[in-house]
Amino acid sequence: MSKAKKKKRSISSFSPLVLLRPRLDGLLDNEVLASKDSQALQADLNAVCKGLDPSEFLPILLNACAGASTPIQARLDAVVPEWLRERGYLNSLRTLVNQHRIVDEDQQQVVTWLEAAGIDVSELKERQVQSSFYRAWMYTDSSQGVIIVLWYADHWRRKVQGLSLLIDFNPPWEGAVKDNMILPRRSPNRAIEEFVNVWTRRGMRPESLEAAEVKREILKSLDTNRQEGIRLPRDLVRIRGPFVKHVLSLPDLPDTPSFTEKDFAELSRTGKSVESLRHFEQTVGRRVRLDDGKELIVMGDPFGEDEW
Repeated sequence: MSKAKKKKRSISSFSPLVLLRPRLDGLLDNEVLASKDSQALQADLNAVCKGLDPSEFLPILLNACAGASTPIQARLDAVVPEWLRERGYLNSLRTLVNQHRIVDEDQQQVVTWLEAAGIDVSELKERQVQSSFYRAWMYTDSSQGVIIVLWYADHWRRKVQGLSLLIDFNPPWEGAVKDNMILPRRSPNRAIEEFVNVWTRRGMRPESLEAAEVKREILKSLDTNRQEGIRLPRDLVRIRGPFVKHVLSLPDLPDTPSFTEKDFAELSRTGKSVESLRHFEQTVGRRVRLDDGKELIVMGDPFGEDEW
């Protein structure tokens, strides 16, 4: 057989799996999916995953679902567990978790689906009791602040990743979460250098927070989003699963605001758009509260958020 024919056969044999993610993204990006009946949605999933081994496509499906919009995620949570049961994929999914082949960010979604399908997930939940929390920091001044939380990103605790939140104390934010950044996997030392020490080099000194303290500060800001009628940033909505697992699971303090996964889902689709408010500030002007309580409109972006 010629090398050209061998190469052609090799590419062909892998093409279904290579094409799976873009096909899933195309399916899950259609908002019509949120109103599809169960049989039609299951048929779509069958068509997309046809001919693939569940051990290959389930991790990709989980990751794709994590990036779907909140209404579509809710519809998937209602339909996928039954689909997994009918197709005989439940044991495959549990095995993938036991073999550490599901990334930490998607394991909460696995527990949700297995539990909804009637599977005893107590053992999986017990495994998740050990906190993934690594370290956290916060810096604020009279105008803005940043909260950084890092968690372990692998079973062996050799890598961390996390979340950085930008808080604004000026109107109309009043302490709400204005923006966020997903912090990619790094070694612990490199993460601190890249994501924390960068603020120190700008003349700021983030203070270290314990697990319960960072949860309280994050939920205080999210509660302000709720009070001010400001929707969560889209990038934060996209990581609902990791946020629930690594932040909402942290211990409470007596003054920690009540903020549940249901509240997160509600604030993901209601309120004024963060992106539209930020666009107004960048193109028209930003409201700044002076020491005497008066407000001033500042043209442009006085805080250099382009560097964020």
